[in-house]
Amino acid sequence: MIEHVHGIKGDKLNQIAQIWLDANLDAHSFINPTYWIDYYDGVKKELAKAELFLYTEDSRIEGFLGIEGNYIAGLFVAKQARGHGIGSQLLNAAKQTRTELTLSVYEKNSQAYHFYVEQGFQEENHELDQVTDEFAVNMKWAKDGGVRDGR
Repeated sequence: MIEHVHGIKGDKLNQIAQIWLDANLDAHSFINPTYWIDYYDGVKKELAKAELFLYTEDSRIEGFLGIEGNYIAGLFVAKQARGHGIGSQLLNAAKQTRTELTLSVYEKNSQAYHFYVEQGFQEENHELDQVTDEFAVNMKWAKDGGVRDGR
């Protein structure tokens, strides 16, 4: 089940914060793990007040998508739940609430990059993340597929 919430606390907050940390450590082996660990508390505070789409099964959160305006700040699925379409379902739920979405994904995270391409996102540009010193791809999805008719 997908739930659209604005702000979260308690056990749910703890669950998504742990999913955030575990997923980042798994997906970004090219970044020093202390980077994610150092940001954990700050991210948890931001998650507490964020707009989120939560995927729950048997009252346990299996994944979530965080969004700020039209920017997808993150899409994370618990390790044991990956490969079951949860990420696609979360993304589709977000697409229902927006006419366009943007995001940034590290170039070296090819699995995530290809996932977003499959979901209809197109590259906008590449830029160096000054904090991690890694290149990121900025991507965009538009409800109309990005085609402009000049009107």
